[in-house]
Amino acid sequence: MKPFGRFLLVLIIIALMISSLAYAKKVYIRATTWDIAEGVKWIKEVFKEYEKLHPNVVINVQSITQGYSDKLVTSIAGGTPPDIFMWWDYPRLASLGVLEPLENVVDFSGVYPTLVKWVTYKGHIWGVAKDWTTRVIWYNKKIFDKYGVPYPKEDWTWEDFLETAKKLTHPKDGVYGFAVVPDPYAWEAWVKMNGGDYLSPDAKTMKGYLNSKQTIEAIKFLTDLYLVYGVSPSPSVREAAGGTYAMFESGKLAMIDSGSWFIGYMKARNPGITTKELAKRFGCTFLPHPKGKETMTMLHNAAWVVPKKSKHKDIALDIEKFLAKEGGRVMAKAGWALPISDKVAKELNLYSDPILGVFLRSLPYSVKDPSFLKREDWWKNFSKYIGDAFDMIMLKKMTVEQALNWAVDQSEQALKREGK
Repeated sequence: MKPFGRFLLVLIIIALMISSLAYAKKVYIRATTWDIAEGVKWIKEVFKEYEKLHPNVVINVQSITQGYSDKLVTSIAGGTPPDIFMWWDYPRLASLGVLEPLENVVDFSGVYPTLVKWVTYKGHIWGVAKDWTTRVIWYNKKIFDKYGVPYPKEDWTWEDFLETAKKLTHPKDGVYGFAVVPDPYAWEAWVKMNGGDYLSPDAKTMKGYLNSKQTIEAIKFLTDLYLVYGVSPSPSVREAAGGTYAMFESGKLAMIDSGSWFIGYMKARNPGITTKELAKRFGCTFLPHPKGKETMTMLHNAAWVVPKKSKHKDIALDIEKFLAKEGGRVMAKAGWALPISDKVAKELNLYSDPILGVFLRSLPYSVKDPSFLKREDWWKNFSKYIGDAFDMIMLKKMTVEQALNWAVDQSEQALKREGK
């Protein structure tokens, strides 16, 4: 072989070795979410920004759309969890000691304090918020205009809300003022703003709290909207119309209590629509409050968490640092989610947005001590019975007071059986 040929061969071998070495250094991270389609697309866009800073890291996003919680718990129990994954019921996993606390690893100074508080359990911070939404009252401007009803203001009372719903209810036209959808989680803000609660301060019982005068009053106000005043369509009417959002969009439902998901619903039906264009047809405002009291709202906050048995824990924790610093900028710029940073929200001028600004301004009014963050068995021994009680009220099987007393009794029996 000629000298030049040997030299060329050596260069090729060296290049292959370098290439092989570079490939060998690649670290593949498993990130799991319940998001699908567009949601996964923008998660990948966020992770691409991290990969640009760390060329040796490849983040593979896995979407689990069925049985998400059970599959995650099973993978953790089997010692094969993803490196980082989406979660929301922090007490459930934190109480088992399977999550990595983040307060000494991640700088949360740039994240909205409320979002940090809502991922904190027993003194530890368990996740970095991916996205969030408060609950607001959405209203269809066309219906308000049709019946000559003024748009609601942010500082409105329960009495204002009821009168507005009455004026917008026209059964002959098939139009209703508001959709009553019983939900223990969503209704907690209504209860708390009236001075009621689900749990005692020490979180040991619902007795004297779920069945207190203030809680009964709040639940009666909400269920009477359907049972007494008839301003809400029945579940069967909503189902026949294609669901709450479909009924709301089509002009048969004037107001709904929901989060920012309606934006995603409208974007899916109208690709490219902006929130400013959306605001021409719909508006949103704070939840109404009892007279003389301050409004509150429930927060929905999903976060990225790291299991202790993550195969690449150091990198997973570094991704958490990046996510906190990135502040949700990529997804917010895409119009897919609200940022987790006040700095980013201001940079993108979102506070002046006619729709998104309402969510940002309502964040400080989020419930300070949500019940699900007080006990790891909240859903099993408490929320389940509250939901059943709400159903019995709506079906007229029990009065509000009877149903809530029943829920308290069922919860006490369940706790006694488990020796708690």
